[in-house]
Amino acid sequence: MRVISKVRLVEFWESRKADSAIAERDLSAWYKLASHTKWTNFAALRQTFGSADQVGNRVNYRRGVVYVLTVMDHTEYDKNLWPDDCGCHEPPPKGKSTPGGPKRGK
Repeated sequence: MRVISKVRLVEFWESRKADSAIAERDLSAWYKLASHTKWTNFAALRQTFGSADQVGNRVNYRRGVVYVLTVMDHTEYDKNLWPDDCGCHEPPPKGKSTPGGPKRGK
């Protein structure tokens, strides 16, 4: 899969004070795995990451693209304040490929 963009992952782990090294380790492992995997649908992705949630429309399985719009920890995710701000339910900017898959949020 092509991951757009690793910059968001780096920004997240650099912003962490107490657990920056752990965040860097875990997100680097996710990036390496995602970059070398070709998921064909959400079920295939769930075989790799069993606790993954499909949020919005930012994985294009046909073209092999994962859009990283935001990175958050479990506490931030569970507050559920992000759906209106993430942009994950909006169409991609013009000129970009259209991500596939059904829309579903938590």
